[in-house]
Amino acid sequence: MWRFDDLIIVNEVIKQKSFVNASKVLGIPSSTVSRRVSEFEEALGVRLLERNSRKLSLTDKGALLFKQCNLQLQTLKNDVNALTQLDAMPVGSIKITAPVTLGSEVLSPFFCQFSHKYPDIRLDITLTNEYEDILDKSFDVAIRVGPLEDSQFIGQLLCSSQSVFVASSKYIKDSTIDNSNILSLSQCNFLSYINEQKELTIKDNNTTKQQTLIPVSSRMSSSSTRILRDAAINHLGIACLPLLSVKHELETAQLIHIYPDVQGCSAKDIYAVYPSKKYHSERMKLFLAELKKFIQAC
Repeated sequence: MWRFDDLIIVNEVIKQKSFVNASKVLGIPSSTVSRRVSEFEEALGVRLLERNSRKLSLTDKGALLFKQCNLQLQTLKNDVNALTQLDAMPVGSIKITAPVTLGSEVLSPFFCQFSHKYPDIRLDITLTNEYEDILDKSFDVAIRVGPLEDSQFIGQLLCSSQSVFVASSKYIKDSTIDNSNILSLSQCNFLSYINEQKELTIKDNNTTKQQTLIPVSSRMSSSSTRILRDAAINHLGIACLPLLSVKHELETAQLIHIYPDVQGCSAKDIYAVYPSKKYHSERMKLFLAELKKFIQAC
């Protein structure tokens, strides 16, 4: 029974007109080359090469085999090389999933910039607050806010965004909030993430000391950062949100950063999650590098 790579060995021997030279090209011992050629001839029941101490010569059937196989083997080799080179070039598509607010507001400019810079890379972007199954939906990368649940995947930390207390100036003016007394939070309407604890553990930014647990009354809860941010802008209460998601609103005074010396929510870690580090295409390497650079500059 002959093997496909027997054809490659025989073809190279014919091209080089030498077992020794063929072995150098193929990177295998000349004794192995000679044995494989003999075994191939025996399996076919056909003599392909005439050997003597000085040279090799083709039989008629050997010449016919070389004529039929050499071009096809070279074409196959070119196709494989082209496939490898294609994967090394920044072309093709990247399928991405990301949370709605993070994707539509923070990352939307990045997606546009990346597409301008690499016009041959197609971005296929799905925004959802559900944890899509990366393998089942064939996503190349998921951008997620930690902590991560998919321990079987690779999680590359892109950045950590500090969480800050924010409220509108009108709410601050009309409520009983005391900006000098963190305990007054318990008397205010709180805008919280779903499943967030009913008590806040306040941390001083200047020390590692944890302060008293402060009970909060939730006026509104949501899984969406945008909904909580809009509720705060509309004077409905105080929210503790990632700085990355309220940076513009703070700069335009739509929201005020209150209690700047403390934090009541842990920092939000943002990750790029993907199935494996192996065989990353050039486009994926570029995407991850450009994404990390962009998000760390935000």
